Amino acid sequence: MREPAISAQTAYTLLAGAAYDPAAVGETVAWQQPHGVALIRRDGVTTPLPGTHPVLAGGRVAWREGDSAVIADAATLLRRERLDAPGAGVLGLSDTVLAWRARDSAGTDRLWARVLGRADPPRLLLESPAPTEIGRPAVLAGVVLCHVAGPRGSRLLGIDASSGAQEVLRADPVAQLSNPATDGVRLLYVRATGRQQELRVGPPLPLAPGGDRLLLVHASAGRRDRERESGRRPHRQGYRSGRPALPPRSAAGVVATLWSTALTPDAAYVTRLRAVSGGSRTADILRVPAALPG
Repeated sequence: MREPAISAQTAYTLLAGAAYDPAAVGETVAWQQPHGVALIRRDGVTTPLPGTHPVLAGGRVAWREGDSAVIADAATLLRRERLDAPGAGVLGLSDTVLAWRARDSAGTDRLWARVLGRADPPRLLLESPAPTEIGRPAVLAGVVLCHVAGPRGSRLLGIDASSGAQEVLRADPVAQLSNPATDGVRLLYVRATGRQQELRVGPPLPLAPGGDRLLLVHASAGRRDRERESGRRPHRQGYRSGRPALPPRSAAGVVATLWSTALTPDAAYVTRLRAVSGGSRTADILRVPAALPG
């Protein structure tokens, strides 16, 4: 079946099939596979990791082993430390902070953080009972980034790992905002409406989404109508340079959702979840050029 159309806003390539939750630093990329094996690609060579749900920061990689997080050298995989991370699902890492989201059997999400190099116990940064969801964390220096999405909408938060102080980085009353990532100087995230999904990048500061750079436009997770009656032509009157381009439409029977992200100075990575009516569910990771404007 033909995949959902993606606009010519920018080019993209397929980084990996049967893959999700990318992490990236420079040319090193890691990701999770559906059957439980995590992979890391360095210098064009892909190798398995000894744990799951990898994240990268500086020259280090972290992965999950049971209720622990292992931090290792990204080049050699030599283990540096093993830290308790009870209930950890997905991880976030910087040079100074390890963060993780835990979800209990009742669906309550909790976001935890531990400042590396300290003997302090982990700090509970955020707690959200179902159906409100806390997204996969990313870490910018000592600030943990995440999305919070529920019946009252969504927002992107920055939470200080030491004090717990919160700041709303993005909010949008007409769109769902999710899955922030950072390269240390920029904020990447997904903005979704009923018409289209967007990959956007901007400063990691409290701003309106409209000012952020648009990297990719993807068809909505729902199937948008044709915006004209069957058998009729699109209306052109009043447009001097032709009718404005409409958002892309997904293929019949396909639901594709942009999800978890990663960002480097040159590229953005995003998980694309796909469900085909009557068929299987798949995930792959797209690579989108994201170099800073010259």
